[in-house]
Amino acid sequence: MVEKKDVPPEWPPVSGEYAIGDPKNPVVVSSLGTYFDDKKVLGFGASMVGPTKTENIGLEKIIANTISNPNIRFLILAGTEVPGHLTGNSMLALAEYGVDPNSKKIINAKGAIPFIENAPIEAVERFREQVEVIDMIGTEDLSKIGAKIKELMERDPGAFPEDPIIIKLGAETEEKEEAELPLAMPTKPVMDTLNKAIESIQYKSQLIVRDQKLTSGLSNNAILGILTGIILAIIISLPLILLR
Repeated sequence: MVEKKDVPPEWPPVSGEYAIGDPKNPVVVSSLGTYFDDKKVLGFGASMVGPTKTENIGLEKIIANTISNPNIRFLILAGTEVPGHLTGNSMLALAEYGVDPNSKKIINAKGAIPFIENAPIEAVERFREQVEVIDMIGTEDLSKIGAKIKELMERDPGAFPEDPIIIKLGAETEEKEEAELPLAMPTKPVMDTLNKAIESIQYKSQLIVRDQKLTSGLSNNAILGILTGIILAIIISLPLILLR
């Protein structure tokens, strides 16, 4: 049996859009811009799972919630990258190269704003010492992710030998992260918005067709042809509008 440490009662110290499993398990899963079935991932043995949407506040939350629990030794990056933010790439760069102590920029990160401003350099370095980052970016197959979790649990080195470090980012960082999200939206919210827009367009189109039948001599086929073209144009352009 590997050595484990008691988890601080306030763990995890930073709130977020994640689900919690057994805090003594060594693996955390970030789904980046994808939304996984949390229960399944936790069932494989992950101690925490959730999306990471931004390459600054999002990564700071992972750092804070990891170094406050010495039992966490692995971070799996899976799911689809958030366009523009590139949180997975930024985390890989942080793990390999660290953060410039003067500019606070993650060295060699390709994200839009890869700056760690709310977590001290000491916290970043502790994270880099404590955690091995596993690159599964682009993988959404839960069976593959589950197999990797089990593999990592088998080579669990035990709790990191130093005490937990508690840092709290505060409400201000929560608001800042929400403000940054329009740069790129995760797939699920975009599709929900798109589906609602399509339903609204279809309903309004039916009303227009009904009115046209009463007031115009145009054939039904001509009217429907025009409306179909308009709807298709809107559907094609709507994701681009939403992602601006």
